[in-house]
Amino acid sequence: MSQTVNYEQVGKKGKIERVVLLSQSPRRKELLSFLKPEIAWVELDERGIEEQFMAAFAGDAFLTRAAKTCCEISKAKSERELEEGVLYISADTIVVFGEQVYNKPVDAKEAREMFLSYFGKCHQVVTSVCLRMKGYLDVFYTVADIEFVEYYPELDSAIEAYLNSNSPMDKAGAYGFQELDPRFIKSVRGDIHTIIGLPVAETAFRLAR
Repeated sequence: MSQTVNYEQVGKKGKIERVVLLSQSPRRKELLSFLKPEIAWVELDERGIEEQFMAAFAGDAFLTRAAKTCCEISKAKSERELEEGVLYISADTIVVFGEQVYNKPVDAKEAREMFLSYFGKCHQVVTSVCLRMKGYLDVFYTVADIEFVEYYPELDSAIEAYLNSNSPMDKAGAYGFQELDPRFIKSVRGDIHTIIGLPVAETAFRLAR
């Protein structure tokens, strides 16, 4: 599956004088460098929101349910006192493997289990984006498919090198796409920046129109 889905749209975008990125992610900051965003810290109980909305959307197919929940997390990050002329951008990325959401691993054991489960299978990465100004809200999500190659023993050293680095621990699904050994990836369908953390082309298009 590869798609872009509108989740909520309200009002009209005004003149943008400043951009604030509500994320500490260096990857998102780099992807949006063309906007020269200021960075603001957001403290949020993401897992509590996830639990609430996964239950609320229980009637939907699992991937849709997870994607809508992802949108609600992005929206919650932008709920603050809004300044005139300021565009606030927030985002959230989740990994969906079958009927599970893979968040950041709690320990090295969970990171290993997550990572090894990908080989020979396809999973989805969902990134939601919330664009918000006074009187304006645009929330959407994009989905990309990633298929890992079938496991074979010659990959062991590369797999172990990655798992023994610090990289898996601070990322949803226990990996950062741009850090992976290219031998791991069989195919990608969709916007690669969805996987990295923010669908730049779709975001820029919505801001320009």
